[in-house]
Amino acid sequence: MFLCLVLLAACVGPQGKQADTATYLLSAALPAKSVSAKSALTLLVTPTRAHPGFDTPRMAYVREANRIEYYAYHRWVETPARMLTPLIAQALEAGGAFGAVVQSPASVRANLRLDTDLVSLMQDFTQQPSRVRLVVRAQLVDAGSGAVIATRTFEVHTSATAEAAHGGAEAANRATAEILSKLGDWCAAVAK
Repeated sequence: MFLCLVLLAACVGPQGKQADTATYLLSAALPAKSVSAKSALTLLVTPTRAHPGFDTPRMAYVREANRIEYYAYHRWVETPARMLTPLIAQALEAGGAFGAVVQSPASVRANLRLDTDLVSLMQDFTQQPSRVRLVVRAQLVDAGSGAVIATRTFEVHTSATAEAAHGGAEAANRATAEILSKLGDWCAAVAK
């Protein structure tokens, strides 16, 4: 009986402090931009879809090619795709190239629709210092006809400030800011 209790205690683990899970927010400082010719077009931003392996709040990293791992005690506050959608809308609105930028679902009639896919967001430890790789695919669509106007894939690699999850989160935020800037410039140029 005593042996059973000892084994049970070993399985349950110590009653001491457990590791707390750290949560990180995907964010980006949006630089003020001024577009000289603001269009009257309304742009509808649909929810960002995530590719397999990235539709989770778990923070992904790689130590060897084609093998995704996840931090045990570090997570995003929400799935990166869900955090990315409002950031895209805010960046496009701040860019000033469109008369209005709305997020789906919206009951307004839009001229253009922006569909985005989160292809990859992971910290890559196969090189030092580690880098965050962020890949977003964007497709601008004529909302009336459904015709695809243009498609582009944006890829950014940003060095981490530390070889840990917090360094990856900081690098992910810098990568997000860079992607948003490139995406905003592309949308403004294509919509002209």
